[in-house]
Parts: sequence; structure tokens; C-alpha cells
Amino acid sequence: MTDDLSMLHAEVTRLRRTMAVLCARYANLLAAVRAAVAAHEDGEADPMAYLYDELPDHPSRPVVNADHREDAGTTGSGR
Repeated sequence: MTDDLSMLHAEVTRLRRTMAVLCARYANLLAAVRAAVAAHEDGEADPMAYLYDELPDHPSRPVVNADHREDAGTTGSGR
């Protein structure tokens, strides 16, 4: 019985730590989204930079053509 309680306590502790990490990650992502939206509204050249900075595992930043916003986020459009 004591072993079961010890295992349960360890699992609850692990889940609390995991939840704390996930809550912090969510807060950081939400802050980056809000910053990107505000930067877009302010007319900044690269508002997505806030998101890319928060997503370090993103493969690569797209080439943004300021003259052709519909092409934003694509590379190698062949133009």
C-alpha cells in the first residue's frame, strides 16, 4: 500500500512539473502571438519575427516579399 502511495505521489509531482512547463510555454506563445499582431498593426516590416523567435525548432524563416503579401511564407515562387 505504501509503495502505491509513493508511486502515486511521484506521478502527481511529475504531472505538476509537466503542467508548469506547459503553462509557461503556452504563456510565451500567447505573448508572441499578441506581439506579432501588435507589430502587424503598427506596420512593422517583419511582425512574424516574434513567433519565429518563440519557435526555435521552426525549420527556416520564409522569404517575405513586401510587394507581394500573398506570397509571404513561400519560398521559390519562380518569379
